[in-house]
Amino acid sequence: MARAFKLPETLRPRLSEPLGHVFGPQETAGKEFIGLAQDASMVITVGDKVTETLYALGVTPAVHVVDGVERRSKRAPPEVPYARLVNVSNPAGGLTQSAIDGMREAFAGGKPVRVLVDGEEDLMAMLAIAMAPVSAVVFYGQPGAGVVAVKVNGVSKSRNRTILSEMGIERL
Repeated sequence: MARAFKLPETLRPRLSEPLGHVFGPQETAGKEFIGLAQDASMVITVGDKVTETLYALGVTPAVHVVDGVERRSKRAPPEVPYARLVNVSNPAGGLTQSAIDGMREAFAGGKPVRVLVDGEEDLMAMLAIAMAPVSAVVFYGQPGAGVVAVKVNGVSKSRNRTILSEMGIERL
C-alpha cells in the first residue's frame, strides 16, 4: 500500500479559505476569467466540473486531475482530450505517494494529460500549485463558492510547499 500523508486537523481551518481568487458561477464566463485562462503559460485543473468549465470556454488543460465524482455523486469523467493517462490512488483528507508520483509524472511528460484519481482529488490542487511552473494557473472548485484560480508564482508555490511539509511531505 502506498504511503499516505494525512491532513492534520490544525491545517483544516487554513485550507477552508480559498488559495486564490474565487470566481462565482456567473463570473466563469466573464472576460477576466477567460483572459486569465488564455494568458496562462499552462492551465491545470483539479476537479471534474472545473475541467469541463474550462474546456467549454475553449481551453484544453495541459494537466487535468479528475475522479469521476461531483458533489459526492459518481459521474463520467469529463470529455476533454488528453494524450496521456496517469492513474493514481488517493484518499479523502490526505495525499498518497501515488498521488505525488502521478503529479510528478504528469508535469514531466507530454501534454495534455489526465490524472485519474481512484478516491478523492480534494487536496491535489496543493500538489499542482507546488509543482506547476511559474506563470501557470491552477483552477479548482470551491464547493458553494465557484472556481478558484491560483496564479503560480514564488509566493503561491512556497505557501503550498509549507503546507505539504506540515503534512510530512518533504520532497516533491
